[in-house]
Amino acid sequence: MSVGPSARLRQENGDRIPRGTGRVELRSEPALEVPATPAGRTLLLGVGLALIPAAIGLAVLGRYGWHRDELYFLAAAHHPSLGYVDFPPLTAWIGWLVVELAGPTLGGLRVATALASWSSVIVVALIPRELGGTLRAQAIAAAAWACSPLVLGGGSLFHPTMLDIGAQVAFVWLATRAIVREQPRVWLIAGIVAGVGIEAKYTILLTLAALAIAMAATATGRRHLRSPWLWGGVGVALLLWVPNLVWQVQHDWPSLAFSSSQRAQTAADTPVPAYLGESVLFAGAGAVLAIVGLRWLWRRGLAVLALVPLLVYAGWLLERGRGYYPVPPFAVAVAAGSIAAAHRPRVLAGAGAVGLLTLLIAGPVVVPVLPTRFAIDHGYVDAGFFKDEFGWPELTDQVAAAWRRDGLQPATAVVLAENYGEAGALARFGPARGLPAPLSGHLSWQYWRPRDLPQRDALMVGFDPSVLGRLCATWHTDATISNAEGVDNEERGRVIARCRLVAPLGTMWDRAIARTEL
Repeated sequence: MSVGPSARLRQENGDRIPRGTGRVELRSEPALEVPATPAGRTLLLGVGLALIPAAIGLAVLGRYGWHRDELYFLAAAHHPSLGYVDFPPLTAWIGWLVVELAGPTLGGLRVATALASWSSVIVVALIPRELGGTLRAQAIAAAAWACSPLVLGGGSLFHPTMLDIGAQVAFVWLATRAIVREQPRVWLIAGIVAGVGIEAKYTILLTLAALAIAMAATATGRRHLRSPWLWGGVGVALLLWVPNLVWQVQHDWPSLAFSSSQRAQTAADTPVPAYLGESVLFAGAGAVLAIVGLRWLWRRGLAVLALVPLLVYAGWLLERGRGYYPVPPFAVAVAAGSIAAAHRPRVLAGAGAVGLLTLLIAGPVVVPVLPTRFAIDHGYVDAGFFKDEFGWPELTDQVAAAWRRDGLQPATAVVLAENYGEAGALARFGPARGLPAPLSGHLSWQYWRPRDLPQRDALMVGFDPSVLGRLCATWHTDATISNAEGVDNEERGRVIARCRLVAPLGTMWDRAIARTEL
């Protein structure tokens, strides 16, 4: 007769694992005395360690400036919807709430999504408790997670990735609780978290698929697949996803069209060696703990939990995702590894050494701890995403100067931006400089336009001369985009051009302006 993981752990441990009490005996290892750990103590521990990334993030909040993605998400917050071309709606609605309560402040927006990343530290402290780990093991797991570059960078961007970290870690914790404690009703709560996670970032779908495969492949998982509570959780998740699916249908599934161009871009940016290396850099000390933890889970009849992060890692490798994509579901492996490391000084020392090394390498690239000039001169800005945080006010100044110099008027002319970053910057900084609301056909910006666009005069921002030759009957360069710090980012060197369009903008929009590719 087969037994479930909870029963198997009880057989090994001599007591109920769910309460974190009793005598835990690890196979082929010395017996460990595991004292009771009240949930309150675990939560207090998690909150204390979550203050590490929070304090660092708040200390350098907004040091370099607005990122191009943040300007885009801010624009989306001014256009709340049930969907967007390249991301689900939750980020925009959070942005809308922040803007309504505090205005379009960079710090407020960054903290709003960073809270999800920082709070994942608390959840990671809870996972070893579900597996019978002591308070020491819980502290190791939470500290490794809190000091990972992935979580330390949580306050560096207003971004769906931070929401995804929180949602995926919470889901993994609930799945662990449902399986180890044999509490199928928890699947209903897990379904809510999964549904919210889908509305935050679609990457959680691969984690859900990995769990489904792992459950189908293991006896423990197949037993849970027969539970009506699990299918109730699936139903709740789908119900929460429905509004976004309706939007996709109404707009002819633009996110599917976008995903192919995104895959090509990430494959170019992140070749396989970079994916393998960056995943370790983002995980930090957790990379060592996760390796140990996968073995720990497998040997204790919890293959269903060990398979999930492995399948996610392989899935993003095949899909050519970025190095940080697979890290959140590894929280369960980090938690399991912390239990083993708590009584293995060499493992703990190795994890600490890797954690310190990754912080030295990746820390300044994901957290703006370095002075601006030093970061630029020594290549830290170019190595990460910070280069896209420079030059937006200067770009807007240049566009405003060209608008005035050419004597353009909103009734007869438009400002048309080539990409979402330029459009977001002009929307954020342009009104104070006397510019009209910008237009762009890039991604979701293609929907944020007046119904009628009879204008044929346009100030074109960021377009390549070859594109200007197709769109404009005549055109001339007004300025070349630059930034005060001399950062060689995507915008530097592009042109601002006065253009006489070949036809009224409205008649050209769908065939020549709007696009869903990166």
